[in-house]
Amino acid sequence: MPMHVMSCFRLPKGVTNKLSSAVSNFWWSSTGQTRGMHWLAWKKLCRHKNDGGLGFRVIEDFNTALLAKQLWRLMDNPDSLFSRVFKGRYYRNTTPLEPIKSYSPSYGWQSIISARPLVNKGLIKRVGSGISILVWGDPWIPASRPRPAMGNGVHFHSHLRVSELMTPGTLTWNLPLLNQLFESSDVSTIMGIPTSRAGRPDSVGWFFTKTGRYTVKSGYDLAQQIHEEDSNVPIGPDIRRLLAHAWKVKCTQKLQHFIWQVLTGCISVGARLRSRGMQVDPQCMRCGMAPETINHLLFECPPALQVWALSPIPTAPNRFPTGSLFTNVAHLFWHLPEDDRMGMYPWLIWFIWKARNDKVDGSWKATEPRAGLGWYNYNTNTGEKLLGTCNLRRGLSPLQAEVEALLWAMQCMLRQGKQVIMFETDCSDVVKMVSSPEVM
Repeated sequence: MPMHVMSCFRLPKGVTNKLSSAVSNFWWSSTGQTRGMHWLAWKKLCRHKNDGGLGFRVIEDFNTALLAKQLWRLMDNPDSLFSRVFKGRYYRNTTPLEPIKSYSPSYGWQSIISARPLVNKGLIKRVGSGISILVWGDPWIPASRPRPAMGNGVHFHSHLRVSELMTPGTLTWNLPLLNQLFESSDVSTIMGIPTSRAGRPDSVGWFFTKTGRYTVKSGYDLAQQIHEEDSNVPIGPDIRRLLAHAWKVKCTQKLQHFIWQVLTGCISVGARLRSRGMQVDPQCMRCGMAPETINHLLFECPPALQVWALSPIPTAPNRFPTGSLFTNVAHLFWHLPEDDRMGMYPWLIWFIWKARNDKVDGSWKATEPRAGLGWYNYNTNTGEKLLGTCNLRRGLSPLQAEVEALLWAMQCMLRQGKQVIMFETDCSDVVKMVSSPEVM
């Protein structure tokens, strides 16, 4: 990412969208050259791993967090040349957080002050003398996020200052006055604020770091929290604990990611492909007895049931496996006996999936009685998606299977009324046979 530019200027919305799109397409594409199937919304992938995502950055929010760093420098280092130049031009008698209108401001200044809302969300005023802090207007209460005090409606004075809540000459809080003005929860919070700095000037700090100084990481995390609070309440079960635990399973990172894909539905089973508008048979291609959902494939299909029954993993009716994917995975995560052999379940899930794929990808094996064929068609203009898979009696060679797959794909395209089609294959011999039959 253009880190230096993003630290100085607000990138236009069109640019951030193109950057996000490039990363998203690369992630979902199997070749890096096509768009691929986007199984999950990009904003969900950008959540932290502990919150169910993969930790990709929301570029617009990251841009804001970087700009907030510059805004913090203006406040934290007022004597630097950087601060003195901007102060002399835009905020001579105030602070950079005050919304003062400027005549013909530069794009750099407009970019920096666009981070004001983020900085204000995490800014806390540290109590010293309390003279400059408004009780009802400034963020000085250290709650989950800095905020003004909440009154109980009695003796409300709009210009009350924190210094007036202290007992003169003793550097302690005036408890009777606090009980008179505030809710009991705020009284206990205020009593926990030390008054040892009562003789010093008030100061500002960043609430979300131990040092009280702003960092880009804490600013970005805060921006993500704000977006989560503003978004709608999710519908369905909350599986974030399951998703977070997927990255703690003792196995390779590849298998951890596959378990995450299983839980989020990012697996190309028949039912999922059909739900995404692809014209495929949703029935399980291994047993043909039920729709091919992720849970059916991994836990309910007869071959999968046989794998679990023969493994050391204990099985019991109505307990494991069940008709719920999340219940099954939760059982594997947290309800297995204390035995080293129980840790093999990630590999069992993976090889059940790989065994299913052997029925789909057009493979030819000398040890198998049947070969598999498959084709995929995507119209870039209309977005139409078509997919075909089948298996037949194994031929004499892999080349025969490739040729039969091409012929079958041509027949399917003709049945769909498609007269002009460009076919692609990974078999160089088939390409040579079609382009130069006399050589073959």
